[in-house]
Amino acid sequence: MRIALLADIHANLPALQAVLRAIKRHAPDRIISLGDQINLGPCPNETLELLQAQDVTCLAGNHERYVLAAMTDAKAYAGANFASLRFNAEKLTAAQITFDPVLRIGPATLCHALPGADSFPVYDIPSATERLREMQADGPMHILCGHGHNPTHIRVGNVSLNSIGSTGCMNDAAPGTTTFTLMDIERDAIALRPFTLAYDASVLPHLFKSSGMADFCPIMAHISCLQMMHNHNHLVPFVDAALKCSKARGETLVSEQTWRDADTRYPWPDGVGTRDFWAAV
Repeated sequence: MRIALLADIHANLPALQAVLRAIKRHAPDRIISLGDQINLGPCPNETLELLQAQDVTCLAGNHERYVLAAMTDAKAYAGANFASLRFNAEKLTAAQITFDPVLRIGPATLCHALPGADSFPVYDIPSATERLREMQADGPMHILCGHGHNPTHIRVGNVSLNSIGSTGCMNDAAPGTTTFTLMDIERDAIALRPFTLAYDASVLPHLFKSSGMADFCPIMAHISCLQMMHNHNHLVPFVDAALKCSKARGETLVSEQTWRDADTRYPWPDGVGTRDFWAAV
């Protein structure tokens, strides 16, 4: 059986379109997305519609969980750093993003990060190694997941973890590239083949503008757009800086002022802040 795997699309529609075109040439028996189909990117509805049209099986990721929570508890997600969750919550319905968290096919266990822990830091080698050591079972366990945004492969005893990287926004990769993995299962054997391909990331700023995300949450849209275009992690350092400032100011939630202050202080590429970035699109 041949299965095409993708993960962490994050509503990056042009990357998904390129990957699905490439996958067709390999004629897989099935296509599975390992969670985080939505949030951060500009095209949540279009992404979900394309996945459904192509009969892609979607699993739940932590970002689906976050958006579902934002739909039911607006107060908890009122901070400026949660603006993209609110954007998705207004665009989508719960039915669209309610998926199973784990899928087992032969010797493979498919999930977003780890079974029962959709936000476990699989990219943190010491932590992941220790957790795999605790997961030892009678027989081999092969975990295929996403969440890390870059590939990570760990084996401890009879448990292996293969995080396949992100289709929509890798943290450290060549700009304008995306990825997917082919998994061939033959009885109890699993073979993995990763693929990297180019796509037209230059259209992303216009998609952020036309979708309304650049108006709804301009700073988060700026962060996400740059990360997707350049495959460089801007999200974590920006949010960490804003959270640190917010805590120092005694805020219970990140205020809009703190969020804007973080924007003025962040070392944006080419020195172009959020306002000027969107003015040029």
